[in-house]
Order: sequence, then C-alpha cells, then structure tokens
Amino acid sequence: MEIYRCRWGVELLWKFLKMHLKLDRLITKNVNGITIQIYSCLIAYLVIQLIDTPKQWGNKLIDKIRYLQACMNKEISYIHWMQNVMLC
Repeated sequence: MEIYRCRWGVELLWKFLKMHLKLDRLITKNVNGITIQIYSCLIAYLVIQLIDTPKQWGNKLIDKIRYLQACMNKEISYIHWMQNVMLC
C-alpha cells in the first residue's frame, strides 16, 4: 500500500507539471533538450513551492501560480515590453 501511495504522488506531480507548467508540449525531440525541459519544469515547481503568498490568494500550487501571474501582469506592461523589443 505504501508503494502505491508513493506512485500516486508521482502521478499527481506529473499531472501538475503537464497541466500547469506545460510539460506535455515538448519543445524538441532531442534527448538532451527533453532532459533540460524536464529539469526546468522541476526547478519551476520547486520555486513555486517556496513562494509565500498572501493568505487571500490561498496556499495551493495553482493559487501560487495565479498570484505570480497577477504580480507579473501588474509589474510588466506588455506594450512597453514590445516597444523595447522593437527598438533593439
């Protein structure tokens, strides 16, 4: 039963990585590229785990992602970003 419980935890992690960190869309078919993409998603997952969000946002992982998206949208103006990209 303990082995099944551990396996289920891995399945839930894999589901989260595919759904919310878009690991289901592989950028490359190269083994090295796939490895880098998996490691990048795992690092992002760990960073999200470490983020402390205000209580009104909640403590679930998806709540933390929504909090980060809201902070990024507040701080980053896509219009100004596009203008800077076009000027370079």
